[in-house]
Amino acid sequence: MVDEKVVIAPAGLNRVLKAVGKEHFPKNLDREALAQGIDECIELYCAALQYHNDKYEMSQRRRLKLVLNRAKRLGQMMKDDSLWHDNLWGHLSKPAQTPRAVIQTLQDLITRELAERQYDKDDVETSWRHSFQARSPFEALFGDWLPIVYTELGFSGAKSPSELASKNGPFIRFSRAIAGEMKLKKAGRPYAANSFIKAVKDVAAGKVRRALPRERSEVEYYADFHRDRLKKSLDPVKSIQSGQTKIQK
Repeated sequence: MVDEKVVIAPAGLNRVLKAVGKEHFPKNLDREALAQGIDECIELYCAALQYHNDKYEMSQRRRLKLVLNRAKRLGQMMKDDSLWHDNLWGHLSKPAQTPRAVIQTLQDLITRELAERQYDKDDVETSWRHSFQARSPFEALFGDWLPIVYTELGFSGAKSPSELASKNGPFIRFSRAIAGEMKLKKAGRPYAANSFIKAVKDVAAGKVRRALPRERSEVEYYADFHRDRLKKSLDPVKSIQSGQTKIQK
């Protein structure tokens, strides 16, 4: 996993570019756009870590239900009017609040939140989660999103998936360098080149997980939003407008 707070420092970006090799740079390398593009990829990867399956969402629902049950129990403990009647508490705060009212409000809010989280395939938030579930976060990052950044900015060795997947090619070096800066490891060791090659080839071949949360065409439709977002982030004007990125200048 990568911590969302971890950033690729200026020296890290230089190491990534050194790994690629100057001979593979576009004629006019836009470092701002590259920084913005990698930043967007990191954000998408962090989202994918949460939503590539429904475990995170189910965990949140369980916590909400736990707090709701405890709030109900607390409310049941406040039946004694001699201690908890609203008239005894309203004067202690402005605007007037009472323990019973606060607990009831908490119950109402959590109940409404749980109702909104009920599964609805057409719900925007559900569609957002499903857009990350066609592939693993690693495969999406190195087989789908980073190839867009690399290709759109004009680096060489990107004319075809086979070029991108070349074991000794610049894109695989680019990917491995970024993985190193993000401190991504498998069983405590850096990922081997074959892992990056497989990610590129599998995405290019259209391979997805066997069990998808909805029709494959729908998953890919929503995943296109992420690709469009990446391409827009590489626009120099929009990059400046978007503000500070994770790769600090």
